[in-house]
Amino acid sequence: MFMLRPKTLQLEVTNDCNSNCSICMRVTSKRRVGYISLDDFLRIPLENFKEVAFHGWGEPLLHPELFEMVKIASDKGVMTSLITNGTILDKKIDEILNSNLDSIAFGIFTTRGKEKVFENIREFAKRNKSIKTFIDITVLPENLEDIKRIISFAGENGLDGVVLHKLFYTHNPSLIPPSNERIKLASKVAKEAGKDYGIKVYTPPKQTRPCAVAISCIFLSWDSIASPCCFLHEMGFHYPDLSFSKHRKFLLEMKKNEICKKCPW
Repeated sequence: MFMLRPKTLQLEVTNDCNSNCSICMRVTSKRRVGYISLDDFLRIPLENFKEVAFHGWGEPLLHPELFEMVKIASDKGVMTSLITNGTILDKKIDEILNSNLDSIAFGIFTTRGKEKVFENIREFAKRNKSIKTFIDITVLPENLEDIKRIISFAGENGLDGVVLHKLFYTHNPSLIPPSNERIKLASKVAKEAGKDYGIKVYTPPKQTRPCAVAISCIFLSWDSIASPCCFLHEMGFHYPDLSFSKHRKFLLEMKKNEICKKCPW
């Protein structure tokens, strides 16, 4: 059981960000802010993975060598993806379109104050010919109408899909998570909107332990510290190295982990 290696390396190229979202773990983070060096990136055994997902607790487009890293991974036959808040997308469109990036996702959980982000995505969608494009939405108690509007925007602009996520909140008692009923309602509303606007909607999967994220992924921070996932990393659960054997051991013992027991994912 769990003898396969994780297929995806979730790589945090930086934990620096130009936004201050209330639901982000950066709000309570005590880590120093930094950027992975190209030398450290070159030491990563990329050939052990099928995909490198360039995202963590920061805005990857801030890294000046991001697309050099994308090219290096792509040249090794590794798929590449990233998640961005979209705020500086207009300044990076040419670099993105000229890169070998396979997919990009835009993290948006509200429509308020996001006019510039939507305009950036609209322009990107007009010029994009080959990169798979998604919007990631964190389900909150109050953003049901936002979800419908975001899905309509994605469909009207020819994006490839919308992904709904649950809110990770165990690190911050001030966050109010949506109820299970609200998540079910949001998923239903999203799927209906997806049909109306002709776009694929991915809703939160049924919770399992070990979770699907930890089975398929392993996380590496900008300062080369590994963890089973980005949430556990921020809460102090680390591996001494990027070890698949330790990851398998963690999966077998995951049901006993106190953080995992409270995790909504």
